[in-house]
Amino acid sequence: MALNGFSAGVEPGGVYESRDIKLLLCYMLLSVPEPLPRQTVLDIVAGGGMANFFDTGSALDELIALHNVEESPDGLLTLTPEGRAAAANLADRLPWTLRDRSVKAALALLARSRREKENTFSVERLPAGYAVTCRIRDGESDLMTLTLHVADEWQANAIGTRFTEDPTAVYRAVLDLLAGS
Repeated sequence: MALNGFSAGVEPGGVYESRDIKLLLCYMLLSVPEPLPRQTVLDIVAGGGMANFFDTGSALDELIALHNVEESPDGLLTLTPEGRAAAANLADRLPWTLRDRSVKAALALLARSRREKENTFSVERLPAGYAVTCRIRDGESDLMTLTLHVADEWQANAIGTRFTEDPTAVYRAVLDLLAGS
């Protein structure tokens, strides 16, 4: 296939045909446990070099028009029964590595989103320095809230960002220290 301007950003092993892009989208939506935001789907497929951004958006619009994918008012995408059947029956037409890459990227983004919702930090200006409060939640209850006083805003944000990258490690370390493990 001759590459043109619409193939820009597609890495080797990616897909170019509308049919293949639609299959990839359906397979990815079938393989993740919850609806995905439209922009997330576009970011995964186009941002991951699996297909061109414009072709991916167009394929997604076609899937919605064909009633293979439903888009909720808040932009979440789910497969219809027709879309599920297509993904289940035709997905093996796509390379396994491409299917695997799309699902891993979607699951990683879902995990990151969940982690960011459950584990937050806030920064408060104090008369002398800043307070950074790190919070780990489990549903509706707090597992741990930790407030540190630091010298400046940059340090507070750096601590908060590092905390959200691996809150489990922070929780484990505090628990180990306090429990004497």
